[in-house]
Amino acid sequence: MHQFRNDYSEGAAPQILEALVRTNAEQCPGYGADAHCERAAELIRAEIGQPDAYVAFVPGGTPANILAITALTEEFEGPLCAADAHPTIHETGAIEAHGRRLLATADPLGRLTVAGMQPLWEASVANGAATTRPGMLYFSNTSELGHVYTRAEFDELCDWAAERELAVYVDGARMASAMMAEGCDLTIQHLAERADVFTLGGTKNGMLFGEALVVSPRTARGRRAIERLPYLTKRAGQLSAKGRVMGVMYEAAFDPKLADASGRALYWQLAAHANALSVALAKGFEGAGFEPYLYTTGNQQFFWVTPEEGARLAQALGAELQVQPDPLGAGRIVARFVTSWATEQEHVDEAIAFAHTLRG
Repeated sequence: MHQFRNDYSEGAAPQILEALVRTNAEQCPGYGADAHCERAAELIRAEIGQPDAYVAFVPGGTPANILAITALTEEFEGPLCAADAHPTIHETGAIEAHGRRLLATADPLGRLTVAGMQPLWEASVANGAATTRPGMLYFSNTSELGHVYTRAEFDELCDWAAERELAVYVDGARMASAMMAEGCDLTIQHLAERADVFTLGGTKNGMLFGEALVVSPRTARGRRAIERLPYLTKRAGQLSAKGRVMGVMYEAAFDPKLADASGRALYWQLAAHANALSVALAKGFEGAGFEPYLYTTGNQQFFWVTPEEGARLAQALGAELQVQPDPLGAGRIVARFVTSWATEQEHVDEAIAFAHTLRG
């Protein structure tokens, strides 16, 4: 059976792979100083409407988070983030290992809120130099549990940060899924206008690997980050000799020649495909009698299951199992399913049919 374990099990989307094959024999300068990286950066600047943005390519999401956070903050500062944010639960202390303490709120479901940050901010102000000072906001879009931020939610976070001279960093490992989610009213252009730093994830959206790190020069923290990033990237061991590989992939992802009839770049097309099949999967599982843990319109879906059902879903479909407090007190757990550019309708139909066998 097709596996719904994650959105990076497959290799690369055909158009991305074709670009890699076509340029394979080219001789390019190393470390991202090549024409493909340069053009990819220009295409991204045009897409987001920020002609002066700094764009760099790094191999993965955790390196991107390390670099963004260390570039935006002082050694005695840390990022405000949700308790279930990716750096707090899935990065093995990578941020702390690079000298920055995570300031986690009590916000549930990986979603950062002003109400959750306010107590941490007040404690920092009250304790002065005795407490790690907040220097920035970290949140991912989509969130760790699939939340897609609305424009109002995003602006509220940015306004709160601006009042306190804090930087805003949006981890976009699944940014394409968020922007293409049904009902999303936050555009990438508006996000780029307000965030100090964000990423456009490739690893989870049809590329072999890679994240585009985008930094705004409009703020003092952004300008400082741009100056520091080349050094931090080298020091962290994340400067790729064959950086051209990421340049070629992002160049294809935003190549106008691969846009669809509505003008959407391939980057957004791949995510829209994954999202549509994710929603179809969710509807099918509900039809089979499974209760959603929460509703999402991105490429991740979460359902309450019994431990026995979870074991069978994990074995047959690659579902990731998570322990969450069961409001019914029935000992249920949560199964996560993720679609990708490579998921097809027949895969979804097969999964739904299997779900029906579990509920009779």
